Amino acid sequence: MFSGAVLLTPSLGTLGHALKPVFFLPALILLVRYYRRTPSDLFDGLNLALLAFFFLGLISLFWVSEPRWTRMTHAMLQIALLFLSCRVLGQHYRPLLAQALVLSAMLTAVVAGVVMVLFYRANPLMLPLYEVRTGLEGLIPNTNQLIATMTMMAPTFILAGALVAEQRSGRRILLTLGLAICALFLVALQRRTGLVALIGGGVALILLTRSKRIMLALVAVIIATSYFIITDANHYISRGDSERIAVWLSYLELAGHHPWFGHGLSDNIPTITPEQSPILPYAVFHPHNILLSLFYYLGAAGLVVFAVFFIILLRRLLISRAVFEHKNLVFLAPLAPGLITLMFDGEKVITPFWPNWNCFWIPLALAAATLARTASSSPESDASHAAPCGENGAAND
Repeated sequence: MFSGAVLLTPSLGTLGHALKPVFFLPALILLVRYYRRTPSDLFDGLNLALLAFFFLGLISLFWVSEPRWTRMTHAMLQIALLFLSCRVLGQHYRPLLAQALVLSAMLTAVVAGVVMVLFYRANPLMLPLYEVRTGLEGLIPNTNQLIATMTMMAPTFILAGALVAEQRSGRRILLTLGLAICALFLVALQRRTGLVALIGGGVALILLTRSKRIMLALVAVIIATSYFIITDANHYISRGDSERIAVWLSYLELAGHHPWFGHGLSDNIPTITPEQSPILPYAVFHPHNILLSLFYYLGAAGLVVFAVFFIILLRRLLISRAVFEHKNLVFLAPLAPGLITLMFDGEKVITPFWPNWNCFWIPLALAAATLARTASSSPESDASHAAPCGENGAAND
């Protein structure tokens, strides 16, 4: 529902409502039961850093011109449930959680494969996926290329991480097939942001693992991407930088009007027209950069508080050596490509479930799930509890 269903639903709002009884309510029950037994675990430093970020967001609603208290508090509750439940599940049921993620990604690959078959049996191969409705009428209601890019990034790299760690040949074949479909879907969209994130995430995974399987997958992606670029070079050259520099400068100037605490958290950012910013050739609706969006909403204070949260997470990942264990790659692989995607197309920082979650909050929550200890202990203690161990002392994968 977080990934494959996004490609099929006619209404993301309806999908968000469906997620409440399916995921968020069970997550709330799980967390109430868990923290009632061990309330001190809630006050772990990483959890507190995230709660501090939300607290700043709540305070900022006092200076928003049209505050949406219900929607914003709803969004923070959903994100907190996602994050905390991933940590608890990662502590107690990590192998089961990993299997669930891989199964979800494989089901998403099936959906992506069906979409591509429907589209390209009615359209030429060179046409970007979702460019027209032909072949998808009445079957696939959601044909937004940006939403599809953000949605597919996490499943693609969940499968890539699983492929690195998998030792059984039969499962490797299935994972390779699923990864190929997901990667081909992102290539077929022909969005440069998605292609950069796909290649950048692949490079990050190779640097982390030196896996020959991922090297081969990355070479295949580069060849497929090169085919589209060489065949229709004028299409890519004519798009230039899509005015990203002008957009970023315009929103940086707008955000700079309230540099310390921002304009306050809301669910939208005002449109900037060429009349307001002469360097823009047309009106733009958001800054296409998650950091600029955060700076606009919460100013330098928001950037600092979020940076503290992110640094604590990275420090614990390194100290616990979670990033060096192949069994954790299912959880960690989506983080780099997700952030790369939102550096070029990021808009909403805090919002009820939206496809950008697959590039931002879901990867962050999954990365935190690799930290086995949630108690308020030193990060060093994570190293000695990095994985459940059998009686012989060997880590159970």
